[in-house]
Amino acid sequence: MRQLTGAGRTVVAGQARRRCSVVLAVVVVLGAVPVLLAHRPVPATGITPAALRDRIAASAGQVHQGYAQSAGALGLPALPNLEQVTALVSGTTEMRVWRGARDRWRVDVLGPGTEQGLYQLPGEQYLWDYGESRLTRIVGEQPLRLPRAADLTPPELVRRLLSLAAGDRVEPLPGKRVAGVVAAGLRVVPVAPGTTVAHIDVWADPDSGLPLQAEITARGARRPVFVTRFLEVSLTAPAAAVLDPPVPGPGIGAATTSAADVLAALDRWDSLTPPDSLAGYPRQDSVDGVPVVGVYGTGLARFVALGLPGRLGDDVFGNAARWGRRLTVSGGEAVLITAGLLNVLAVRAERTYLVTGFVDAPLLERVAADLAGGTA
Repeated sequence: MRQLTGAGRTVVAGQARRRCSVVLAVVVVLGAVPVLLAHRPVPATGITPAALRDRIAASAGQVHQGYAQSAGALGLPALPNLEQVTALVSGTTEMRVWRGARDRWRVDVLGPGTEQGLYQLPGEQYLWDYGESRLTRIVGEQPLRLPRAADLTPPELVRRLLSLAAGDRVEPLPGKRVAGVVAAGLRVVPVAPGTTVAHIDVWADPDSGLPLQAEITARGARRPVFVTRFLEVSLTAPAAAVLDPPVPGPGIGAATTSAADVLAALDRWDSLTPPDSLAGYPRQDSVDGVPVVGVYGTGLARFVALGLPGRLGDDVFGNAARWGRRLTVSGGEAVLITAGLLNVLAVRAERTYLVTGFVDAPLLERVAADLAGGTA
């Protein structure tokens, strides 16, 4: 039986169109909810930049869990044995974060079809590769290591940067919502000459001081070149079981290494100790028992010089030479790779050195002259 409501139109068809219209309206409304929430007025937090900075510095014990993302646009080339480090600052890193205490936390790095977990326990760490089913235990403190994804979570990165910028000026920023939290903001403006950093913008929970988002802008840049932020966050303690690493067993490869073994290996490179001063800055005692590393400069204009042995030094310098700009120095060779924020210098003379930091090209050119033995 046909049910006509007009020429060629049925009641059923009209009802279907109305249902479609209702569904479409619901979809539009639901899709607009996140946008509307994000643009709600942000109430004033009533905290000064100095007070917020102090709370951030004291927030290392704040429990939390969430999903974070860092994104860098530095464009550094992949140097030998440093590919993972350059990828961290030149791409996007997705991280799951759980923190129960200063010495009890976990950070998982998520990638296409891969996942790697870092578990911190008192006095030891565990690296868990889900794809390879491989568990590595690291015993002891690690005074020297390469940067890793866990260093780029908003809390870790912000606290490290603020400790470097202890004497720099702080200014207020308007509050904003980050992962649903009404966050207070501050801007750090470096005072030390020679740094590539124009300013660092930070937003943190005003009550606990937990950093939620950071943006680093290089001198001359119109937008941040590195951003880390929480997309989801809860200021609650994770379940204890989440912080326990996998138990070695059938099908799981297991190994143990000691931080002391790494330091002993580096100690054999003591002939590669960087000079007592570079570009007019004295070498600072950075890592006890690691003579191949020298730290120079002040504030955010600090830079690190690392002595590289034999073949490793040749490989690093050769790769840098393919990407960087050659400098004119006497007594050796030097190559400078500029990436806007984090610049890299490789020098090969009697010894080979790799130098990097948030420092500008003129300063690194003076460093190259010192390491190579003087300008031509």
